[in-house]
Amino acid sequence: MTRFRIADDVAWVSQEDLDGGDVPTAYLTRLPGGPPILLEGSGCVVWLALSEGGTMEEIIAAAAAMSDSTVEEISADVAELVDQLVAIRVVAED
Repeated sequence: MTRFRIADDVAWVSQEDLDGGDVPTAYLTRLPGGPPILLEGSGCVVWLALSEGGTMEEIIAAAAAMSDSTVEEISADVAELVDQLVAIRVVAED
C-alpha cells in the first residue's frame, strides 16, 4: 500500500506558526533554491494532513476531520492535490 509523506528536501511553515491568520496557509519550497509554493485554505489543510504521512485514505480522513467535511465530499479533490504535489516532487511516495 502506497504511503505519502513530505519530501526530505522540502522546508515549510504554516501560517499558524507565524501569525495565526484566519485562512489556513502553508509556505513551502524545495531546498536548495526551489520556487516558493503557497497553499491556502483547503490546500493547506491537505498539506497539514500530509505532514503526518500515511496512506491516501488516512490523509483524506485527516483532512476531512480538520475541515469538518465528510470523506465522501473531499476524497476526489484531496487525491487530485496529492497527485499534483507528488508530480512537483514536494510529496514522496513510499
